[in-house]
Amino acid sequence: MKDILIDKARGCLIGGAAGDALGYAVEFSSLNSILKKYGPSGINAFDTDSYGIACFSDDTQMTLFTAEGLLTAAQKGEADNPKAVCSYISEAYLAWLDTQTGFQLPLPSSWLTHVRDLWARRAPGNTCLSALSALKDGRPVNNDSKGCGAVMRIAPIGIFFAAHSSECGMHNSQCKIRQCAKVAAESARITHLNDLSTLASVFTALVIFECMKTHVIDRLSFRSIISTAINETLTAIPDSPKSKEFIEIIQKSLDLAGASISDREAIAQLGEGWVAEETVAIAIFCVMRHIRDFEGCLVAAVNHDGDSDSTGAVAGNIIGTMLGYTGIPEKFRNGLELHDLLVSVADDLAGASSETQMNERYAMHHPYGIDEKLKFISGMKFTPENITELGPDDIFVFGSNLAGHHAGGAARVARQRFGAIPGQGVGLQGQSYAIPTMQGGVETIKPYVDDFIEFASNCDQNTFYVTRIGCGIAGFKDEEIAPLFKDALKLYNVRLPESFVRILLGC
Repeated sequence: MKDILIDKARGCLIGGAAGDALGYAVEFSSLNSILKKYGPSGINAFDTDSYGIACFSDDTQMTLFTAEGLLTAAQKGEADNPKAVCSYISEAYLAWLDTQTGFQLPLPSSWLTHVRDLWARRAPGNTCLSALSALKDGRPVNNDSKGCGAVMRIAPIGIFFAAHSSECGMHNSQCKIRQCAKVAAESARITHLNDLSTLASVFTALVIFECMKTHVIDRLSFRSIISTAINETLTAIPDSPKSKEFIEIIQKSLDLAGASISDREAIAQLGEGWVAEETVAIAIFCVMRHIRDFEGCLVAAVNHDGDSDSTGAVAGNIIGTMLGYTGIPEKFRNGLELHDLLVSVADDLAGASSETQMNERYAMHHPYGIDEKLKFISGMKFTPENITELGPDDIFVFGSNLAGHHAGGAARVARQRFGAIPGQGVGLQGQSYAIPTMQGGVETIKPYVDDFIEFASNCDQNTFYVTRIGCGIAGFKDEEIAPLFKDALKLYNVRLPESFVRILLGC
């Protein structure tokens, strides 16, 4: 039974990340735009970056930080105290907030912040950002949001309490079901205060809980799981004025799953998934319609007008739990961003990791018990020393002069290979970007570096490779130039020379 729980836990996190990554590529695209770009079947395989990686969004990032908070509470012996658990989850979300807005340096209270690739801004939701910013500043969270930012991160709670339900002495593990519901409700309310968000989050956590505990699931047993999850949700959140509305849309999703209607027509009747109850309804529809077909479920869940990554993530969490990791096609595992990390965290949630590993991660907040900064650096991507070719979305950033002579060093490479224009000394030109470095001291370079950082921050689709500007013909030292790029460490799409990064991080 333990092996089955581990397989299901891995399937849940990998399935959710796969649905997230598949949908993230088309999150802000209309269905017509998706079909025009990917063909009549829509997107049905990962759209990877120049490294062949299928990147996921803030949905999976926050899912990982939910797991970190929950497991920190467990490691400290407080997993049975929902308020304490949610306090740790809240702290983990504040660490995630730093990865979106802060200076890129590992935090002493979070081992996930040692993972360089999580320091990436992936279209984070405004409600999550504003609510967590308020908490960070000591202000109360004040909104009535029913956005999907809570439900899309809830899966680890269902995994954890199901995996540890054998520890409960009550019949049918009712104590763990109630704890799961309470933690899901409180964790949702960290950022989203509308009851529909809370209902959707509790329901989803409980569906995952029940899927973890049920070996083989068909349509009939899935209906039973949904019925149980609804009843337990209403017990956990009694007398909510939103209960009727939530139950109605879940029932509608089940009715549509059995109707003679296409996936796209049905999903259009359920909404676009920007709000919690629509996200869950679309996910339930897709799982029920494609009960044993992982790919069919995900393809249906992301090809629509709306929040494709969140509907894909929640559908992927649920069907991934049903089928397990071994039931997920290789095309949705290979190339998935941070695949091994997701599997490792799933094992942590399922209770399969060693006590040493759990202590290092969730008590000491060290990923492997080695120096944090060096470990952080080892996971970073730097500008190669010699760049001879670029991908179609890559930009070569070089030091120039105001006259735009481009005669030597990296400037000559930019002119010969990457479209730098003679006579243009500043800014974007072809697949290169010029930063003047020969007009005076370091203080004269800084405004141009600041302009570059602002430019790069608005070009998420591009990757910028910054060379050791000013450290060649201009005669400056790395120690003088590197500090100018401090704010560039916030940008996941900017690569810096390793020497600059080591200086910035004090290594």
